Amino acid sequence: MKKKIKLWTQQSEIVKDKLLSEKRTTVKKRYIKRKYGSEDKIFLTAYDFFVKEAKDLVDKPKDAEYPIWAAEDKQHALSGAGGFLIQLKVPCNKVILFDADKWNKVLSLKYIPDDDKDLKDHKQKLKRYGINSDSDVVLSPHYPKLKEEIKKSWQKLFEDDISEITNKKAALWELRLEWVEDII
Repeated sequence: MKKKIKLWTQQSEIVKDKLLSEKRTTVKKRYIKRKYGSEDKIFLTAYDFFVKEAKDLVDKPKDAEYPIWAAEDKQHALSGAGGFLIQLKVPCNKVILFDADKWNKVLSLKYIPDDDKDLKDHKQKLKRYGINSDSDVVLSPHYPKLKEEIKKSWQKLFEDDISEITNKKAALWELRLEWVEDII
């Protein structure tokens, strides 16, 4: 029997209803564009990175364009967007676990440093260029080397031994009705 992990995800009524009627759901790019509107470029930059890296960690179904976010802890699953909290029991081989603090840096389009000295050196470099924030670099058509440096730092999202991380998030390429234990 496959080992399973208990997870929580917060989903809208539309997603919940689709899951109940079709027994499976995935995330499409158009859903993200609709949800985030004029801010979608920021989220899609981070999400595109995640997809590019994570598709090799857990097989991504062809119809899944982006991940579904979840957490081991009910409180960490809450997004503030309202909707339904869904308790899941998912086979471990379908779950990508990662450091939530590092993911928040990626979502903010920030550099993930190795240590305090690395962060200080990075900030000094930005200052020399007259740049205020990492996101200005990532969203700009300029600074290709700095942009590459920042995006390369995001690889650290997947480098740690996740068992040592206390603030974890999870990603799934799909939601299956058979994984649902409760809907609140």
